Amino acid sequence: MKKTAVATIVCLVAFIALSSVYAIKKTSTTEFCLSCHEMETQGFELKRSAHAVDKDKNPITCVQCHMPPGYGLDYLMVKSYLGVRDAAVHLFGDVDDLDRREMQGVGRRFVADASCLACHADLTRNVKGEPISPEGRKAHDAWLGKDGNARRTCAGCHANMAHLPVFDRRYAVNAAFAAKLPQAGE
Repeated sequence: MKKTAVATIVCLVAFIALSSVYAIKKTSTTEFCLSCHEMETQGFELKRSAHAVDKDKNPITCVQCHMPPGYGLDYLMVKSYLGVRDAAVHLFGDVDDLDRREMQGVGRRFVADASCLACHADLTRNVKGEPISPEGRKAHDAWLGKDGNARRTCAGCHANMAHLPVFDRRYAVNAAFAAKLPQAGE
């Protein structure tokens, strides 16, 4: 009887572990993230952004930016928090009246610098391989802590790289991205 109980427990643990891995993989796809209609706008914006593809020309996934790299404890903690929060909003919130300003702040908090640095390792050059501007160099030096100033995150300075809410489309720095998106009311 004892061997049967141990075998049952081992099988149950293996089943739970495999089910968890499957669930994590399945819910980490862009298709899953965009399956809720309240995320359709973000998917539309991403496909038209400068970050539609990564350095290898593969489509950027939601997880590449909004989850810590790898499948470690940080990943599981962030995934659990965001999953519960998003499910609660989807099931109990007013999904037709989401506050994009609030979402923008939350979204930026969950863009790890390591995710940005996976494609942008050389902070002295832009995506075309050209040297960045003196202002950009100074900002990156500050980010690296070379000037003693408090460090910000990549997404803290580089806002609207993949998503562009209507209220931020008026800024000149966003003009090229805004031109690819419908105007308010369209």
